[in-house]
Amino acid sequence: MSESQNPDFWSYLKNKQIDFFPEGKLRWWLLGLIILGWAVEQYEALKNGPVLVYILADFDKSLVEWGYVAAIAGLFYSLGAVLLSRAADRFGRRPLMIWPVFAYAIISILGAISPNFWTLAFLVTAGSFLMAGMNPAVHAASRDLTPSMGRAMVYAWVSLAFTIGALMSTAIAAQTLPIWPGWRSQYWIAAVLAAITALVIFIFYRDLSPRVREFLESANSDSTEGLDSSADAGRADWAETYDDGKRVYRSPRLWLLSIVIVFWALTYVTVSAYVPTFLAQHHGLDPANAAKVTSYFWIVFTVSVFLSGWLSDFLRVRKSITAFGGFATGLCFIYGSSLPPDASETLLMLLWSTTGFFAGFIYPAWCAIYSETAESISPHGVGRAFGITATLSPIAGLFLNLGLPQVVEHWGWATWMFIAGCCCLCVTFLVGFGEGPWLPTKKREDSNLQAN
Repeated sequence: MSESQNPDFWSYLKNKQIDFFPEGKLRWWLLGLIILGWAVEQYEALKNGPVLVYILADFDKSLVEWGYVAAIAGLFYSLGAVLLSRAADRFGRRPLMIWPVFAYAIISILGAISPNFWTLAFLVTAGSFLMAGMNPAVHAASRDLTPSMGRAMVYAWVSLAFTIGALMSTAIAAQTLPIWPGWRSQYWIAAVLAAITALVIFIFYRDLSPRVREFLESANSDSTEGLDSSADAGRADWAETYDDGKRVYRSPRLWLLSIVIVFWALTYVTVSAYVPTFLAQHHGLDPANAAKVTSYFWIVFTVSVFLSGWLSDFLRVRKSITAFGGFATGLCFIYGSSLPPDASETLLMLLWSTTGFFAGFIYPAWCAIYSETAESISPHGVGRAFGITATLSPIAGLFLNLGLPQVVEHWGWATWMFIAGCCCLCVTFLVGFGEGPWLPTKKREDSNLQAN
C-alpha cells in the first residue's frame, strides 16, 4: 500500500506503525518531525555554552572544574550509546525519539532550581546518557524515510537538526539574556520547548513497520519500487537479520572510518560548547554579543551543509568533499588562534562565518560515506554502526573537556584553538578508509547508462 491509496493524510495515525513506504508530503512531514526532535535535543545539550560564564560565576567554579563535569558526562554518553543504540534496530526508532526529549524537559526544570553545582552536574550527565540513545535512532530513521534520496542530502537534513539546535542555543541566549540575565532563565525556556516537542512527536510520529524496514534493508538499493507487490518481502526471520548486523562490529575498516567522528567532534564541540566562553574571556565580548557572534557560524553552517550535500551526491566524491571541509576548517581555526584579543567584533563575525561555511562540508558527506560503508558490510546493522560513532565521539569529549581547561589555564585560548584546528586537519586523511572514489567517475557512469 502506498500513500496515494490513503486519501486522508492523517490516516497513518490510526496505526502504531506505517506499513507502507511514505511518499510526498507524508514523508517530508515525518522527516520534519525527526529533525524537530533532534534539534531540540541538541539545543538542550548545548544550552549551557552561551551561559557557561554565568554558571561558573554563580557557583564560584573554574573552567577546569566544569571540564571534569563535561568529561564525566561524555563517559555516560558513551555508556548510553553502548546500551541504547541496539534498541534502535530491535524496538524501532520512535521510543528513542520521544522519551529522551521528554526526560530533558524534566531535567531542565530540575536544573533551573538546582541548589548547587553538583546537582546541576548530575543533571547534565543524565541528559548526556539519554541523548546517546537518540543519536543512532535519528540517523537510522532519516535513512529509512529517504532511500531514494542522495545519501549526503539525507544527512544534510540530519545536520540541519544539529545546526538548528546549536543556533537556538546561541540565538535564544542572545535575545533573552539582556531581558533575563543569568543561566537559569535558559533552563526554563528549554523545559518548555522540550515538553512541547515531546508531545508533538508522541502524537504525530510513527515508525515504519518491521516489514517495510526489512524490505528496504534487504534490497539495499535506491528504489522503493516493488514494495507494494512484495507483501512478504519483509517477513524474513528477524532474529537472523538482526544477528547479521553484528558484522559491523567486526570490520576494522569501519572502526577506522569511525575515528573521523573523534576529530570532528572535538572541533564541533569546541564551537558549540566553548566558543561563546572563548569570545567572552579572550576577546572581551559580553555573553549576549558572544552568543550573537557564534550564531553567525551556525547560520552559515546551515546553508553550507545543503550545498555540500548536493555537491557530494551530484559529483559522487564524498571523500574529497569531506577532506576539503576538514582541511579548510582546520586552517580557519589556526588563523583564528593568531588573532589578537582586541580583534574587532566585525572581524570575528567574518571569521566564524567563514569557518561555519567550510565546516558544513564535513558532516553530510562523511555520514554518506559511513552509511554506504556500513551497508556494504551488513544492510541490517546501520543503526548499530552509528552507535559505534556515538560510542567513540566521547573520546573527543574527554580530550576536549579535560584538555581544554588545562591548556587555557596554562597557555591561553589561542593555543587551544590551534590544537582544535590541527585535529580537524586529521579528518582529511581518515576518510580514505570509506567506500567510494576520490574523483568523479563520470565516464564509468555514462558507460553504465549506455549499457542499460
